[in-house]
Amino acid sequence: MLYGLTATQVSFSPEVHAVSQKTWEDVAVNETKKRYPLSQVLFSQKIWDKAKKDITVKQYRLTLREGMEDFAVYTTITFDSSSGEIKKIQVIPEA
Repeated sequence: MLYGLTATQVSFSPEVHAVSQKTWEDVAVNETKKRYPLSQVLFSQKIWDKAKKDITVKQYRLTLREGMEDFAVYTTITFDSSSGEIKKIQVIPEA
């Protein structure tokens, strides 16, 4: 028996920001896999981002598994805010 539940239809229109965020997360995963080709990505999470007028920086933390070992890396992507052109990517193991 269900009391007080009503079905409502919710329309969802994805925003461009949500799509672009996933794209940048995909870039972080792909660049990390280039550095660690034998590892499997278990989890990825955006840690922070900072936008200035010319440059935007996003950092992701990825948990990887290689063999029986799990470890984390931080992947930082720096790109041009207006064109989206990637300027620099850093992949740094967590200490």
